[in-house]
Amino acid sequence: MTDTVKIAVCDDEKNIRAYLVSLINRQDIECSIMEYASADEYLPDGSEYDLLFLDIEMGGSGAGMDGMELARNIRGMDTGRQPVIVFVTGYEKYVYDAFDVGAFQYLVKPVDEQKFAEVFSRAVRQILSGQIASESEKRRKKLVIPYAGGSKAIPFHDIYYMESRNHNIVLYLKSGTLWNTMGKLETWKGNWQGSFTAYTGAT
Repeated sequence: MTDTVKIAVCDDEKNIRAYLVSLINRQDIECSIMEYASADEYLPDGSEYDLLFLDIEMGGSGAGMDGMELARNIRGMDTGRQPVIVFVTGYEKYVYDAFDVGAFQYLVKPVDEQKFAEVFSRAVRQILSGQIASESEKRRKKLVIPYAGGSKAIPFHDIYYMESRNHNIVLYLKSGTLWNTMGKLETWKGNWQGSFTAYTGAT
């Protein structure tokens, strides 16, 4: 679990971005902050953030994408990570659309400092609880390997990396222990992809 919350602020008005950043910096949380002046500018970074403060009506976007369209694009991304979205807008008329894209909260400009602090605190609690749940899920997963005529289950979080070479597989555990067994990576049980690194050598 990371202790640093990654935050993005996307608004076409520089003074609004600066104000939101100042509010974030007043909160008692370790975080990194990136600013974006348009939805198009943000889109390539997609779901890289934990928390996104997003304006809805933004000018200066070459493709004409507004914040609501950006939110729909983010929600449509095939990724396990999705940012908590807080809309920050001068218009109340989009509130129902906001919840259609799973927005966490809807703040109307000018943003009240106390209200912001309350929403920020709840959003961060949700983010951190989600990270804890994800880490717990990883710890429950195990890699099942052939061993001594049977099988052995090794927790994913104990594996540093593994290497496939000459029809043998070597597991390097974080404890320093090595496991050497015959087989191919694709024949092993367990959805291990993304949980640790696997190398394929000469065969």
